[in-house]
Amino acid sequence: MRIVRLFVSVLLLCALVVPPIAAQESAPDSPPVLLFPFVPNGEHYGDTGPWYGTLVLQNPESVPLTVELRTAGGQRLRTVTVDPHAHAIVLPSQLFTGACRQYPATVRVHELDGIDRIHLPTAALAVDRIEIAGFQEGIDFRWRALADEVWIDWSLPGWEPTAPYTVLVIDCPDGQPVALHLVAPTDALQGDAASCVALTRAIELSAVKGALDDADSVPLPKGIGPITAVEVRYGPRYWASLGLADPTALDTSSRWQATVSGGAVTIQWGAASNDDDGGIPTGARYSVIVHAQEAVCRQPRVAAMLLLTSGAPASSTGSLSGATIASSLPAVTPARAGVTVVPFVQRNNGWTTVLHLAHTSERSCPVQVELYGRRGDLAWSGSQTLESGQVWHLDLRTLTLPSDFTGSAWIRSSCGPLAFADRLKPSHRLAVSTVAVDPAEPARNLVLPLVYANHSGWNTGIALTNLGNSAVTVDLAYRDAAGTILRSERHTLRPREHEVFYRPDLYPGSPPPGFRELAALSVTADGPVALIGDAVKYQAGSGKALTLPALVPLDPGISLLFPLATTDLPPELGDATGLTIANAATAPAPTTVELWSLGAPVPMRFELPIPAQGFAVLYLPEQIRVTSRFTGTAIVSAATGRLVASGTQVNATVLADGATGTPLAPGWSVPVLGTSLLPTWDATGPGLDFAASAAGLPNTPLLLEISDETADLDSDPACTSPSSLRVSGTGTLAVSLYTCALDPVQPPTVRVRLWWDRGPLVGALDSGDELLVERVVALPR
Repeated sequence: MRIVRLFVSVLLLCALVVPPIAAQESAPDSPPVLLFPFVPNGEHYGDTGPWYGTLVLQNPESVPLTVELRTAGGQRLRTVTVDPHAHAIVLPSQLFTGACRQYPATVRVHELDGIDRIHLPTAALAVDRIEIAGFQEGIDFRWRALADEVWIDWSLPGWEPTAPYTVLVIDCPDGQPVALHLVAPTDALQGDAASCVALTRAIELSAVKGALDDADSVPLPKGIGPITAVEVRYGPRYWASLGLADPTALDTSSRWQATVSGGAVTIQWGAASNDDDGGIPTGARYSVIVHAQEAVCRQPRVAAMLLLTSGAPASSTGSLSGATIASSLPAVTPARAGVTVVPFVQRNNGWTTVLHLAHTSERSCPVQVELYGRRGDLAWSGSQTLESGQVWHLDLRTLTLPSDFTGSAWIRSSCGPLAFADRLKPSHRLAVSTVAVDPAEPARNLVLPLVYANHSGWNTGIALTNLGNSAVTVDLAYRDAAGTILRSERHTLRPREHEVFYRPDLYPGSPPPGFRELAALSVTADGPVALIGDAVKYQAGSGKALTLPALVPLDPGISLLFPLATTDLPPELGDATGLTIANAATAPAPTTVELWSLGAPVPMRFELPIPAQGFAVLYLPEQIRVTSRFTGTAIVSAATGRLVASGTQVNATVLADGATGTPLAPGWSVPVLGTSLLPTWDATGPGLDFAASAAGLPNTPLLLEISDETADLDSDPACTSPSSLRVSGTGTLAVSLYTCALDPVQPPTVRVRLWWDRGPLVGALDSGDELLVERVVALPR
């Protein structure tokens, strides 16, 4: 038994009307592994903490998805099933399940507004937090571990004890990098018909001819799908075919019938008596080719974000209430080369940066760090050899650097570097978190969707970094919601140089209605650059801060995913999410935003007509009419335009910095092509013979092209349509065809192409379209 290679073949070289991106006939790629470089579990750094990491996993699909959480070395930590159109929240206590060690210690003599000291039972104890009944860290006291002691500082303006008190010293398992793997992604969407297509594959079986007008039965391979058509071939002398829709039908040579039952296909030669059974002699071997149908599905999407909170983990609903400081990070994909870059680090104006560094290997491996200063000069370098899962927390205050240092961090490792940076201002209890970027990515055209320009006390600082080894010229354009340029400027940067600047005066007069004092920033460079925007709102002794990166705009049809959309009503009681969506295209982008409440069968759907190079804001407290907390996910999509989006979350109850900013994750799944021989196949008879179909994401623009080669197929039974048929639309496509003629000498074939219709001419082929799949299909005779 062997697979008939004639039925589906790969075309490696072809002449095309427009120059496509090369496409190959292959199984869809598995979704990329998602990573968090470090998930904390009670660690202290930068005079803040204890820090905790809470994972939020999003399933935007219509069927459940199973995600396996693993260490960098591949050890399974936890398996999570995420419901359709929902998220799952994984607390650090559920991820790092080793028991926390607890050591009680009694302070018998307390010094008012002073520092109490307790001795640890062992210097090897890593103190994650301390608990004192009736008192709250950050309000009543703060603490730090020094060698084999814990110092408790009661100088804060809160309450303090008047008698001996007990301190509970707690040591929990250390946090580490976490990788997300989808379980069985190839089969995950089999239950979602809109994500799958039908594909028939030809399987050649061997039969032995029985007596004249007898029946020959051939066992079928186990596990194959329904049989739609059967062929019988005896060398070059006899070849006929039959669709199985009508069990009484005869084959195209009017000699036999075929039935499938009991795990076998039976060729009944006695269906037409007094014929020669195709001239196949008794005892001769001949081929029975069955066309088995299977469902081929696109790959599922998944997104994830990490809530970073100091003082306490986020709640099981993702609420930041109860934390003292909050930040967030998106999941990242592995760097393609052995280097990754944190584009902005600082140790100035009361801020410090803590780099969290690791690698993806199962073995120990060195990790090297290079810090480049404002002018691109090397300011510091160092390295450590890290075990699998070990994290190096590098506080820039421990290094010999200028007191006003700002720059970038380049992390190298042959084992796959992992890195992100927490930038902290302990005096105001502010934190922003930035993931490292891959300098090998061609980041030359970027958009920062949200810039605060003196908006309700918020302002945005911009850090622009040259990631290349040569000078770069960068053009910046600040635009209002309608796409009108508010300000433009040009910067020239030397290799690895960066600039930091503020633009609070974008609206010199009265701000426009609708989106007060907000702007989007487009970046055009002649070399690779990175740009981040730090939004800060200072208050008396405290404040709020968040950071967002400028990202490459996505092509039409790629969804944008946000795992945690939430609001309390009124928002002053807790969390409030805002989504900002920018369109980088020079044409409008009608955009759909779906908000899926957990457990809801349908989403709340918002249609946003985003202008060319403009943006729109969806602030949940103003859009969702609920009487209590809303918790769910968001999916953003558009069939035209090129989108970038960000999500912000502000919790008013967090005592210090309760603001987070996270870019929406691209949710892309390569559409799949189906080509199927129909059960009504009758070669050139009156029935439909062949179907072509495609399945992609709901707003992905697609174009299906069927071209005649040595077979003439037509959507018109009168065979009057052109020889090349094109069908276009978004999401899913399907067309059924009649056979008008088959070449009597050459094997009959048709060519089927599936295009991503992302060019400017919707529904027509142009140079902007991408060829996804090309298949030559051999038809029966």
